[in-house]
Amino acid sequence: MYKRRVRGWSQHIDFMFLDNLCAFVSLLVGFLIVEKEGVLGSRFFWSIVLETILVNLVVMIVMDTYHNVLHHSPWDELLLLLGQAGYMVLILLVLQLLSQTTGTDLSKITLYALPLYLLSCYAMRQAYKSYLKKKHHIFNRHSLIIALEASQISTVIPRILRSNYGIYRFTGIAIMGDNPSEGQALQELHLLRDEYPDAETIPIVATADTLEQYLTNNWVDEVYLDVPPKADLPVDLINRLMRMGITIHTALTHLDDIESRHKNVEWICGHLTITTSLGYISGRDLFLKRLMDIAGGLIGSLVTLILVPPVGLAIWLSDPGPIFFKQTRIGENGKKFHMFKFRSMYMDAEARKKQIAQETGQEDQLMFKLEHDPRIIGQKKGRNGKWKKGVGGWIRDLSLDEFPQFFNVLKGDMSLVGTRPPTVDEWQRYEPFHRSRMSTRPGITGLWQVSGRSKIRDFDTVVRLDREYIENWSLKQDIYILVKTVWVVLLRKGAM
Repeated sequence: MYKRRVRGWSQHIDFMFLDNLCAFVSLLVGFLIVEKEGVLGSRFFWSIVLETILVNLVVMIVMDTYHNVLHHSPWDELLLLLGQAGYMVLILLVLQLLSQTTGTDLSKITLYALPLYLLSCYAMRQAYKSYLKKKHHIFNRHSLIIALEASQISTVIPRILRSNYGIYRFTGIAIMGDNPSEGQALQELHLLRDEYPDAETIPIVATADTLEQYLTNNWVDEVYLDVPPKADLPVDLINRLMRMGITIHTALTHLDDIESRHKNVEWICGHLTITTSLGYISGRDLFLKRLMDIAGGLIGSLVTLILVPPVGLAIWLSDPGPIFFKQTRIGENGKKFHMFKFRSMYMDAEARKKQIAQETGQEDQLMFKLEHDPRIIGQKKGRNGKWKKGVGGWIRDLSLDEFPQFFNVLKGDMSLVGTRPPTVDEWQRYEPFHRSRMSTRPGITGLWQVSGRSKIRDFDTVVRLDREYIENWSLKQDIYILVKTVWVVLLRKGAM
């Protein structure tokens, strides 16, 4: 029976246990140095230990610290550990400030515990990884036969050898195809000897006709079957091997030509399918992202309510009328929704947009941007030729107009981080590849905004940044963009 390898953070419970063991020992040493006695009987000590372990677990899961842990270089491991420890300490400090704990000098304890944790945890990871690699190499490796055509050896074998990491022991190669050539296969393996010396040690053991007989007489756990482009899937052979109890991994190499980096096998409407998409998010990450949206949406909505009296009064005194602006925007995959903003433009701004676009030569632009927009409340050109900034300009400079969108985030139309939603007329003029930027839920901020905000005028650059965000999405990247957004807004970089 094939034992499918666990995926996600749960496959690294051993590392997570050892990590928190290092945290416990480090805290214990820190408390012993500062408090000197009565530590193990202190309720405060155990509450700090529990708090630290829970926070550390959350940080490890959210950051996905142990993803591909066996492949990390020592330098990458150090950077990941520093990032994890930094977030953990920051969250713990905030929790302690909120709880207003007194009576124990936690700063001194942290001063001793943190360096000890970094040293012990880094040493633990390196030692445990070394042990696991050795264990896989000697005891736990599954025997695997690679079944492929001779012409595929130069491309498939290097990829397999690079990605094995000691998990499999290669029993041999079975040459597939109508006219299998052992001589050609040996020649292809010989050409790989300089870069991949292990390639020549893999023997040729069978062909498509003799593979079943070989598996009957020899111990093999699994078969890796690589089907070349334009070749028929050997369904009959796969069924015969499966009846023997052999696990078969069928690689469909012609799917490599599909541009998407994300390909998943799924059952859709009763059929086995290969699902391809521009971006990919797991159920766990989707839950955490929505959780972050709800938390941020609640805080942002509260701040918006606080801003309503002063901002609303300033807008109404400068240009009497509604203080909120509602506009139909395009959301995920073309879904329409109403987006809310504080009004920073005169009441007739939408009616004047077409005329101004024609005057400035932007009527065909997919993104309307104007450095000195006369539709902004209070924006005037003085006699000296300089533009005077009014209430609307300051609202936009400080990004105050964006705050009502936190209500959209709570509603689920938007996310804290995503791609900016276009207007309906912009969407209708999109080329097919432009639409890829709306394959995710739109956000208040995003990679484009923190990369230049209004300074980026070229729409193709915007699309490239948005695609980059979608293709490489991670919760860690969202947190980075949120932090950078605060910095960009405070410095008013790229504001217009």
